Amino acid sequence: MSAKEEIMATDVRVPTTGNSGEDAVVLEWLVSVGDAVTEGDTLVVLETAKATVDVPAPASGTVLAITAQPGDDVAEHATIAVVGAAGEATPPAPLPEATPLPEATALPEGLEGSTPAGPAPRASRGHASPRAAIVAERNGVDLSTVTGTGPGGRILALDVLAAKRTATPLPEAREGSTPAPSAPAEQSPFTSIPVRGARKVTAQRMHAALAEMAQVTLTRYADASTLLGYLGRLREQAERRDLPRFTVNDLVLFATARTFAQHPEANATFSWDEIRQYSRVDLGVAVDTGRALLVPVVRDAASLGLVDLARATATAVERARSGALTPDEMAGGTVTVSNLGGAGVHWFTPVVNPPQVCILGVGRALPSSPAGADLMPLSLTFDHRAIDGAAAGAVLADVADAIENLDIIAAL
Repeated sequence: MSAKEEIMATDVRVPTTGNSGEDAVVLEWLVSVGDAVTEGDTLVVLETAKATVDVPAPASGTVLAITAQPGDDVAEHATIAVVGAAGEATPPAPLPEATPLPEATALPEGLEGSTPAGPAPRASRGHASPRAAIVAERNGVDLSTVTGTGPGGRILALDVLAAKRTATPLPEAREGSTPAPSAPAEQSPFTSIPVRGARKVTAQRMHAALAEMAQVTLTRYADASTLLGYLGRLREQAERRDLPRFTVNDLVLFATARTFAQHPEANATFSWDEIRQYSRVDLGVAVDTGRALLVPVVRDAASLGLVDLARATATAVERARSGALTPDEMAGGTVTVSNLGGAGVHWFTPVVNPPQVCILGVGRALPSSPAGADLMPLSLTFDHRAIDGAAAGAVLADVADAIENLDIIAAL
């Protein structure tokens, strides 16, 4: 049997992304049709609501077809490419039709259906995907004027098309006539940003959470004077003892984890079949990455000392902001903390991250008077289907107590 006959055509499918049934977006192909690949090689990068995902080759062979281009929404488990023997004819599984590009954006001959393997022009500001660079060159769009909506501001092909649509063309001059002085081109009164990828899925999940859950928010202050004083002493020691630079959020997370370990009714998840109450606190930390809200999970947070918790949190936040988080690092949280104090926010209403039943919102501490205590606003949103108001109030009171006595709790 020949080597060609031994290689069977294999579909490259969108993997499970951590949120079953949710779409991903194709960011960039690292191969072209006709390229030889080895099993395990990264073929394409996808964007999900939570992270960027590298999709490996499921088998060795030749890339026979690519059926989704950068910027396309692709469903979970959909076929986006086919790998097999060179020259093998394999019709790929159909996908929902993508919005066709305008005629002027047609790619050079031989590039349709694939990403060019050779170098492409780059923007003087930011960075662009290879296909975005080709589309920009064909349409005369200066990449330095395009706002990228991909991870880290990466410019995608659809960003180039959006920039082209907002440009106002000048009227054509009649043959043999002297062109009249042209007025300055009128700029569009708005910028069009496609709702897709991480932003789209996050919006869908937030909307569904509010529509399907019985969310109630309780608020109260905690006296943060002890916490802030303790933070100052920790930072003095950190400089001399090679410790992490502690933050207010580290201390709040420490207090929250210890509190929820004592309240399994709040450290829980809800479904219509059961309420699961957990003895271990897997603590979600809400992180604004600038393109989407991600929630990495610090595992068994209540068992960690303050130093280990601060280090684990710093690593999780950095991975979230760099786009390096995997779906597994954001799965399985039992409660979440969202801290907007660093942005100067005092009160807000956090939205529960389903299937969890509680989320704690933390605001900026403010003096109650010129010489008074520093009061930290706390907002506990809970799912009333899983926990009653009195029980939620007791949880919030205990979080406030832990914040007020943080130095004692840390010593126990």
